[in-house]
Amino acid sequence: MDFSILDELPDYLSEETLKMYFNQVIEYYESTESVNKIDFSEGIYQLSERQWHTYKPLDVLIKQKVDLIIKEILDPISYELMDNVTSIIAYLGLTESFQALKEIDKTNLGVDVRKLIEETINELDGNIDNPYSGIE
Repeated sequence: MDFSILDELPDYLSEETLKMYFNQVIEYYESTESVNKIDFSEGIYQLSERQWHTYKPLDVLIKQKVDLIIKEILDPISYELMDNVTSIIAYLGLTESFQALKEIDKTNLGVDVRKLIEETINELDGNIDNPYSGIE
């Protein structure tokens, strides 16, 4: 799947259109043996940002699937990947991925990744369930 097409989508999409794209990306992930985690996370990031701009929560079933996938692909060795997934977690309010993020052993991480994780935890702790808590 060419995830770069998701970057070219309009900034604002209907909920139905977003659901269609999320389902396509999830299906691709579930049916492909080796997915480039960074490219995949960039695609989900693009959709998540657009979903956030609908000011409505993502469909519960899609959110659960995305949450499990993001939890699966967490890799604190890669700053680029972690930058994408921390944003996805925030945009969609992914509770399981957030919990996994909190449980990452930070002792052997690079300074930039550790700082990114700590900032995300500080920002979202206590309000992960509501991605819009900062604007209410």
